[in-house]
Amino acid sequence: MMNSIVEIHPKELKFIVELKKQSSCSIRLTNMSDHHVAFKVKTTSPKKYCVRPNVGVILPKSACEFSVTMQAQKTALPDMDCRDKFLIQSTIVSSGQLTQILQLACLLKMRANTLKRKS
Repeated sequence: MMNSIVEIHPKELKFIVELKKQSSCSIRLTNMSDHHVAFKVKTTSPKKYCVRPNVGVILPKSACEFSVTMQAQKTALPDMDCRDKFLIQSTIVSSGQLTQILQLACLLKMRANTLKRKS
C-alpha cells in the first residue's frame, strides 16, 4: 500500500439538518510531503453541496481548510440516510507546474472581476 501524500480530517462529515437552513462542515487537508501538493474536491451531488475552495495548492508540510456547505433542504429526508460521497484528488506539483497553476489562477480571477464589472 502506498503512503498518502495528504491526510484528511475528519474522515466523515456530519451535518446538522434543519429545514430551510444551510449546514457547513470544515475539512482539514494536511500535506505530509516535502513538495507542493495540488488538490481538487468533487462530490456525487454538486447541486446539493458547495465546496469552497474546491481546488488549491498546499505548501510542503502544511495544511489548509475548506468548507462543505449543504444547501438548505426544502423537505425532510425520509430516512435521513445520506449516501452522498466526496472525492479529494491530490498530486505533487513541480515548481514549474506550480508557476503555471498560479498564473492560471491569476488570469481566471482577473477574468471573473472583469465579468462582474460588465454585469
